[in-house]
Amino acid sequence: MNLSDIETRNIAIWGLGEEGMASYRFLRSHFPEKMIFLINRGRPGKLPEDDHICFIPEDRLKENTGHIDLVIKSPGISLYHPLVTLLRQHDIRVTSATNIWFALPRRGRVIAVTGSNGKSTTCALLHHILKGMGLAPEIGGNMGTPLLSLAGGADCYIVELSSYQTADLIIAPDMALLLNLFPEHIQWHQSHEQYFTDKANLIRTGAKTVILNHDDPLTREKIGHIPENTLWFNAPSAIHCTDRHILSGDDILGNLKDITLPGNHNRENICAALTVCRELGLDLKSCFRLAASFAGLPHRLENLGITGGRIYINDSISTTPEATIAALKSFEGQETTLIMGGQDRQQDYGHFTQYVRNHPNLKIIVAYETRPKILAALNKIDPPVPVIQADNLKNAVAIAQKITPDGGIIMLSPAAPSYDAFRNFEQRGDSFKEFSKKNQ
Repeated sequence: MNLSDIETRNIAIWGLGEEGMASYRFLRSHFPEKMIFLINRGRPGKLPEDDHICFIPEDRLKENTGHIDLVIKSPGISLYHPLVTLLRQHDIRVTSATNIWFALPRRGRVIAVTGSNGKSTTCALLHHILKGMGLAPEIGGNMGTPLLSLAGGADCYIVELSSYQTADLIIAPDMALLLNLFPEHIQWHQSHEQYFTDKANLIRTGAKTVILNHDDPLTREKIGHIPENTLWFNAPSAIHCTDRHILSGDDILGNLKDITLPGNHNRENICAALTVCRELGLDLKSCFRLAASFAGLPHRLENLGITGGRIYINDSISTTPEATIAALKSFEGQETTLIMGGQDRQQDYGHFTQYVRNHPNLKIIVAYETRPKILAALNKIDPPVPVIQADNLKNAVAIAQKITPDGGIIMLSPAAPSYDAFRNFEQRGDSFKEFSKKNQ
């Protein structure tokens, strides 16, 4: 959908969070006097001072369908929301800011990255590498700058896409990178199978180059037809890691001991990023050196230092059991107390239970909505694993400080989203940082 199509439409923006307001600013910059309808569940505290807007409460949308013929839906609103069905029944087109941005003309190549785990780190890592190689990349999407707020004029665009954004994506990127698949976001997608289908839609758009993880079993199982233009990472003939090195086929690119990012999963992220670099025609050994220097992002295995003789690790970004397992593997052999629990999205804790069975010295504190499910899963271990219940994160940190020995690790890696108690994972991580400073 190009700008000339939008100009002739009666437009509504549904969802007035950061992306919704970026959509409003984008439309207003191109159409200064166009009437724009703004839809939200509740009326925001402050609407733009604009004589050409009209606010519609979400629960009044049904009686206002005659005023609009195009709705730009924010990602957090499910594609399977009953009101989306209603809009379509009234021949109202529902699209997204992502689709609008992809339709805009641009010079630079678009590298779209998705995956159940690791997409934010991989995008930031790519940005770090490409900038260090003298390119002028821009980064945006699911985390960080909304796509319609990007400045433009870049050599390439690194676009992080959530399953909410890939579900109805129409226009293909130049490169489509799928890191991995784990069950997630069941409330939005309504089933795990629909989640996999919506996630893999990025691959079905017809990207010029598709990059997939050779070692991820669910990718092979759920992706369906593998495009002929697929590049693999983690394959012996491709970019992969051994116990000591990252290689491109038989060519050693660098030594694992030089890598700053902790964890095997981050080595896989580096392999994925270097596969993109190879496709861009860059010198891979130089790219490896830049990748090795990347320190990571806040809330992703973030080392908060030592307080009261204990090391605090903030991994609030980990919203799946698989991500938490990856975090724990980064510190195996060390005395670790794990704080976990959050919003229940019908996560499967079977693999996590198996990991705990094989690591009986791990101390576990659980809280929040998933607490009963985690307790039930861990109680199936024979003999049962001791698990401490906490009322909230503050209480969990206080307990952890009492049971973790000097030199041990207190790790927040919730294995669940944050929305049952926090605005987002950033607020949860920031709270953990604050509590970690107050040694009991």
